[in-house]
Amino acid sequence: MNEYITFKLAQTTDQENFSVFTNGTKSRIDPNASSVSTLSVNYSFISLSVRFVPHFLPGNRDTKEKGKTRSGGLALNFYLDHWLQELSYQRTRGYYLENTADFRPGWQDGDPYIQFPDLQYRSFQGMTGYKFNRNFSLNALATQSERQLKSAGSFIPQLLYRYYTIDDKTKLVNPGQTSQRSNNLELVLGAGYYHNFVLKGNFYFALGVTPGAGILFMNLTTRSGNGERIKTRQQDFIFRLDSRAGIGYNGERFFGGLYATAFTSSYRQENTQVVNGNARIVFKLFAGYRIPAPRVIKERVSTIKTKLTNKLKK
Repeated sequence: MNEYITFKLAQTTDQENFSVFTNGTKSRIDPNASSVSTLSVNYSFISLSVRFVPHFLPGNRDTKEKGKTRSGGLALNFYLDHWLQELSYQRTRGYYLENTADFRPGWQDGDPYIQFPDLQYRSFQGMTGYKFNRNFSLNALATQSERQLKSAGSFIPQLLYRYYTIDDKTKLVNPGQTSQRSNNLELVLGAGYYHNFVLKGNFYFALGVTPGAGILFMNLTTRSGNGERIKTRQQDFIFRLDSRAGIGYNGERFFGGLYATAFTSSYRQENTQVVNGNARIVFKLFAGYRIPAPRVIKERVSTIKTKLTNKLKK
């Protein structure tokens, strides 16, 4: 679809949350944002998107009970015939304890949750993958800058790398108070298979799964109100599983669809019985429209794509 620039608006439940299991106790920490919006512009093999939280939507505005969450991010993706590259940045501040009832006797629905307004999550993430079957169009599923005309699938090995921080920025006013900051580097090697089933007309149904395993490097700093800082380091084996399913319509100008993605990852902290996990199902509803691309964009992007493809072949 190189004659068109694609504009897409999506609403997704993709927000980072955390779960900690220790000594039979579970703590689930969530942001007060049931959904976030992403606005993307796509052309040929390039995709640029921005994410934000629309506070006027239901589930994003009950600040008295769950506190206020501020979140945003950017993503830049390149999907060539074989090589795939994704880069993204995300920042979220303001969380609450979803299972407050387990820690506060007498708590009932409607009461304020335990809140962490100064808890901040920041992430820089990338993914490099290789698509063996060039006839399988990841662009048709991810950016809608292409259309899949015949059912096809592909084996896709990938390397996921993510640097993220979880920082409790609460001001410590008493010597007995503590807060923590963790700096984490996650490296996961995965191998998955994706298939796009083209149905009657412009409708399609897609499935995919990617298991992966790798290493998490963590630097943890514990701060106390008396100015003391304790630093620890650890390396943990991490397991991750991503599975995806979706259905959509991809016409010449208008397109839309609904995707569901299930994530699960877990690791046991080194020399402890503490298990950290992150498991969630993410839904994404999107719609978009294509407009004719200016000639200057078509020429420049075509030149860039040709140069990149030739370098990768070498």
